[in-house]
Amino acid sequence: MRFSAVAFIALAAVALPFGAHADCTRPDAKMTIPDGTAATEAEMKVAAEALLKLDQEVGEYLRCIKGETSQATVGKDAQTREKILQEYVDSHNSMSDQLAGLAACFNANLDSYRNTKGGAGGKTADCSTHMAAAKNRASAPAPGGTPVPSSLVKEADGHSFELPGGAWSYTLIRDETPRSCGANAAGKVCVKRTVFVTNGSDQELECKAYIKYEGTDAQGRVQTDGQAVVSRQTLRAVTWSLAEQGVSASTFEAICTPRAPLPPLDTKAGCKYEVVKPVNISDFYPEESRQMDEQGPVVVEFTVPGKAASPTNVKVIASSLSPRLDQGAVQAVSAMVMSSECKNQRYRLRLNFQLEQ
Repeated sequence: MRFSAVAFIALAAVALPFGAHADCTRPDAKMTIPDGTAATEAEMKVAAEALLKLDQEVGEYLRCIKGETSQATVGKDAQTREKILQEYVDSHNSMSDQLAGLAACFNANLDSYRNTKGGAGGKTADCSTHMAAAKNRASAPAPGGTPVPSSLVKEADGHSFELPGGAWSYTLIRDETPRSCGANAAGKVCVKRTVFVTNGSDQELECKAYIKYEGTDAQGRVQTDGQAVVSRQTLRAVTWSLAEQGVSASTFEAICTPRAPLPPLDTKAGCKYEVVKPVNISDFYPEESRQMDEQGPVVVEFTVPGKAASPTNVKVIASSLSPRLDQGAVQAVSAMVMSSECKNQRYRLRLNFQLEQ
């Protein structure tokens, strides 16, 4: 049986302000790696499956803390942001170091297994050297002294633009963590590039961004484009792409415009609604959106017929810029049961899709 080497895979994340990860379940990284010189084929297979499962759990964990991160940025002063930032960096590095050490240990013992054909089994590998090496990775500070996870490189800064209440800027981040290029480039190793927009203003922004390559990305594209809503005082990924190691990005850019305020809602004074039967928004998060890291707020408008009824005429009036998320928001509100003393009045609700468990 042939085994393919398990490369350490982690979701791209940038050093963002972060708080306590109360809702994010940290994966249990306690697992044993068989000694390749004595392992059986079955032992190597079990270890490979366990490591891949752990990789998926770590990916979900990093998605979770990324989601909490964007929420934790709102309304924090500079000192609090710095403290939250350090908490995030510590959590990111601790988890990714464990996974990297285990993957390196497995890969080394996989090589030994292939070279020696293994043995009778029952012997555990000593992974201490690999774990220590992963933990001692250099973590270089970004310009200004801000720490970032060691696999992340600020490839280039874009421009900064002043708006009322602050400025917005954009940055190209390269995550050098080795990862598979996907089915279209089997056996090749890729890195991930992401254009992040930092919105320090008091306005919500609609942003478009692109990354152009000297060559193509893993999907054969010369340029990858994306768009996203970036809430005030937050940082968001607008577009990302995988490209084979050695393929450079030639240019990148982000263009953001303030989102126009919504017109007043024609609802009678004193009319309110209450949710009788709420829903879990995560149940309506499209799986494809999760896989593509699509996030963002959606504002929907709807009519409440009266007491204990499902909303009618549910419409998106402020898009997330993702049709999938917009449809998920409509479905989520339509599944609720609401009550109002005022019959057939229009109301609004803002739903925010965040990648978290």
